[in-house]
Amino acid sequence: MIDLYAAPTTNGLRAKIMLDECGLDYTLHKVNMKQREHKTPEFLAMNPMGLTPVIVDRDGPGGKPVTIPQSIAILFYLAEKSGKFLPRDPAARAAFWDPMMNTATDIGPTYGAVAFISRWPEENPVAPDHVQQRFREYCAVWDAKLASQRYFAGGEVTIADFSFFGIFTRAKSNYAAMATGFANLDRWHDEIGARPGVQKGLNFD
Repeated sequence: MIDLYAAPTTNGLRAKIMLDECGLDYTLHKVNMKQREHKTPEFLAMNPMGLTPVIVDRDGPGGKPVTIPQSIAILFYLAEKSGKFLPRDPAARAAFWDPMMNTATDIGPTYGAVAFISRWPEENPVAPDHVQQRFREYCAVWDAKLASQRYFAGGEVTIADFSFFGIFTRAKSNYAAMATGFANLDRWHDEIGARPGVQKGLNFD
């Protein structure tokens, strides 16, 4: 059994979607970030960074419990544990690294910057527009790529799709203007969003 400690943030959605897509048994422990539950001594014992999500796999390697913070690390751990959503073919695996790392190091942090800066626009009224434009530039690149391929890494669903889905679906809900006008991304978003595991993963109720 796996314990998932998460809030419905982009990173929390990644982890929960992956658990549901892999069909792994888990218990969701909702973290109320407004009440700073991610800064309690109990949570900090699992992740001293005080960031969500965190999973605790009671049946980890060698049958011993293991704690995994960081959403991208969780995606890889669960992919390896379940044997799903990591390309096996060497060429497909090589193609996988570009979208995987782009969502982890570029698109995700850009969305995070939009969310952070937008809370205090009076301090720098120009910054939100600049960062949102950067996000749109990333989306335009992937929209063009998805004109000739079905998924982010090519012809099969991988954790790169789940990694970006959480970001894009939150952008569409919270900052629609910066996620509008990308027909191929919308097609991809609708297809990924219709997967039963993804639908279940989006539900934090």
